[in-house]
Amino acid sequence: MDMQVLRSDATAEMELSGTRLDLLSLAQALRSDRETLLLNAEADPFPYSEALSTIESTCTSGDVVISLSTDSRALAFSGGSGELESLASTIVGFAEEGDDSAHLHVEYVPGHEYLSPNSEPLVIALTG
Repeated sequence: MDMQVLRSDATAEMELSGTRLDLLSLAQALRSDRETLLLNAEADPFPYSEALSTIESTCTSGDVVISLSTDSRALAFSGGSGELESLASTIVGFAEEGDDSAHLHVEYVPGHEYLSPNSEPLVIALTG
């Protein structure tokens, strides 16, 4: 898998990038009760501070929370099955219809249909 998650310590910004197939795998992981995906953490993260090594998805309840797991330095997704399904569907649509090198901003705004206000912003980039 060529998917990467890069994070800036200074701004707490995170960017997940991958191929269409990588993003479809992510959507499938979000639809599982609990899933861990291993990432490509070898590349130079510049201009970010670090490349994370895993994505963790856990089905719990409520709105989706996207966060940095400080224990494992992983990108963590948690939320109810319906809310995670909404996020997964958004990612599938982006993977299938996005232009090469396109990006998707996943961030909370008041009234968001499935994201928690505690969710950290995430940019998802399509790499071809």
